[in-house]
Amino acid sequence: MSEYRFKFSDLYQFFGGYFYQGWANDYRWEAAKPNFSAVVRHFKAVNPPATVNLVRNQLEDLLAVDFDEDELHNILSELGSNFYPPAEGVNYRQWLESILEILAESPTKSRVLRELR
Repeated sequence: MSEYRFKFSDLYQFFGGYFYQGWANDYRWEAAKPNFSAVVRHFKAVNPPATVNLVRNQLEDLLAVDFDEDELHNILSELGSNFYPPAEGVNYRQWLESILEILAESPTKSRVLRELR
């Protein structure tokens, strides 16, 4: 197990479980473009608040370190993420900050996506 998988084990579960290769193909997008925000809200809707808080706390810890973009890319790859933020017009730090904002939203914004499996 890598250093980051051990240090950020909840992020490893989050990124590996929700942003794995092919993540965009596993949901019914109902004529909408696949997007990370909906997946994060889905994660929040289907997991207990304690799990969401663990991910949120580890994400805050990760963002508290002044990693550059290349380092963040490598760390996120180690943590199982196959999402490419530049394709969405944001860098890795901005993407992680957006996830953090979504995790802090009111639970009423959380939505379960229909899975194809």
